[in-house]
Amino acid sequence: MGPIWIIAICFLAGLALRRLSILPDNAARSLSGYVIYVALPALVLLYVHDLEFRAELIFSAVMPHGIFAMAFLFFYALGKRKGWTRETILCLTLTAGLGNTSFVGLPMIQAFFGPELLGVGVIIDQAGSFLALSTWGFALLGSAGSATESVQRTWSENTGRSARKHAMVGIARFPPFQALVLALLLRPLDFSADLKDVLRSIGSSLTPVAMVAVGFQLRLSGLKDRAYPLGAGLVFRLFLAPAAVLLVALLLFRDVGGNLPANIQVTVFEAAMPPMITAGILAMEHEKDAELAALMLGVGIPLSFLTLPVLHWILQSGWL
Repeated sequence: MGPIWIIAICFLAGLALRRLSILPDNAARSLSGYVIYVALPALVLLYVHDLEFRAELIFSAVMPHGIFAMAFLFFYALGKRKGWTRETILCLTLTAGLGNTSFVGLPMIQAFFGPELLGVGVIIDQAGSFLALSTWGFALLGSAGSATESVQRTWSENTGRSARKHAMVGIARFPPFQALVLALLLRPLDFSADLKDVLRSIGSSLTPVAMVAVGFQLRLSGLKDRAYPLGAGLVFRLFLAPAAVLLVALLLFRDVGGNLPANIQVTVFEAAMPPMITAGILAMEHEKDAELAALMLGVGIPLSFLTLPVLHWILQSGWL
């Protein structure tokens, strides 16, 4: 129960700090900056350096792309049937199709599976979720257009070859990705015990700081009027997506004893993460049902604190 208490307490602390106005309004940005620029790169260096590469990691990297494709087909069909606007369909495709495999996912892996499996989470986040957002997500937003002239102009400047270049530059400048490349380059060298202790100590702050940041920036409004699309989005994100990944994993990777390798368990676990904060922010900035995007984040992240421990118990129970 220790990991759950740490996550819950820090998340509630973030909510309290915002409500009591103890920290400035932009505090979440500073906290997130610490996670992205300090804590997460330290863990990437430590655990990707010693990560044992197996064929299962290909499945891990491809998983977020498959879920995004599922979300597109699912919400397009459901939205047409229910008469939803194009903006609502796009909002749900982004927020339910892309999981929070970084700010929530990595602390959850650290808490429930141990830091030694964080390397798998980094592969899922960088080669999977972040790349899917930078390619399919941006392409979807660009093809749909925007309601504001400024956003239209911004997108028009980044179409075609320029858009691909923009996405690649964004990935290359992302500190955890840089740490990932550095960790791979340093694999032939052994890290000293002192260096590992330093990286481990810095990285141990990831979970509490990230959870405070998440709690600080969440908002809830308009819940009653958007119950159906919100419910559909969260059911897909928290239940249908991990169920589909679990089914495929059982077909491909289950051993004779009926167990899944630890890497694959982490992959299924990451498939159940709540909506990606960055995807929600993009939906809001591009005016793709901003209210629903905020609700997907505000309800989905706290709800995942209940669903993820249940999924972890299922994966660890051995009765699959």
